[in-house]
Amino acid sequence: MTESTPYDAERGAFTRAALARLALSDTSVDLAGAAENLAITRFDDQTGPGGRVSEAAALRGVADRLLARAVVFERERGSSWEQIAHYLGTDAADARERFTPAVDRWERAFEEPYRLDGTGRKRVPQLPTAAYDPETACRQLDLSVRLRTFFRDEHPVSGALRPGPPADSRPPLDYDLDGRVRRRSLGLFLHLLAQFARDFAPTDWDAVAAHVRSTDEDDRGAWDTHPVEGSTGPLHVRLANVTRDADLVAVVVAGAADAELRLRIDTLFEALGPDS
Repeated sequence: MTESTPYDAERGAFTRAALARLALSDTSVDLAGAAENLAITRFDDQTGPGGRVSEAAALRGVADRLLARAVVFERERGSSWEQIAHYLGTDAADARERFTPAVDRWERAFEEPYRLDGTGRKRVPQLPTAAYDPETACRQLDLSVRLRTFFRDEHPVSGALRPGPPADSRPPLDYDLDGRVRRRSLGLFLHLLAQFARDFAPTDWDAVAAHVRSTDEDDRGAWDTHPVEGSTGPLHVRLANVTRDADLVAVVVAGAADAELRLRIDTLFEALGPDS
């Protein structure tokens, strides 16, 4: 592999144990979300015969992946096969045989974080998504865990994983959320953002989307800036064309202090971004 990826520097700021822990946290949230959905009874009459069994069986697959990622994390932080085997109710040789393929895949992925698809144009990450793009994972996991639990911490996942001083000694967050949005979806992104922020100003967001200036995304001072005066508090949306890809627009949403709103904005980036 000769090309770098957009996330090399971000990964380099985390230890491998921290990246393994992020992957474990991400899969934990996946399992919790799937289990919560299965708890809902309202739509049972719309589910075909055997449907709930199918969902329960799918949970087992996520749980198996969760266990494998827990083992990878424990190996990264120095746990022996004997220590791991103790909690699996087996011996070290059996634990090593069972989970060595997962550990080997993890090791190989650091040598080749992605491969190209059949077209030779799209990157297919070989690392778990949370380890491949750790900054996005930290942001999404912190938001998700805060909304799901009563743990009063701005950084319940990332706080113990980031290098440097403790989270509570860092400067206050400016709540910048950033990403890239497909150009054809930018108008929808802006309309939904205004709705989520409960902004009822008659802004022509379609016109805003159609006239993003030809700015250099690396020069943040030259980006287009548009206010969103929502009832949740003022937001500022900054936009710039992506120089190397005419189909994408770089977007920053600043000022979203409300955790639920930030989660919604993150969902917009995920749904309308380049990989959707």
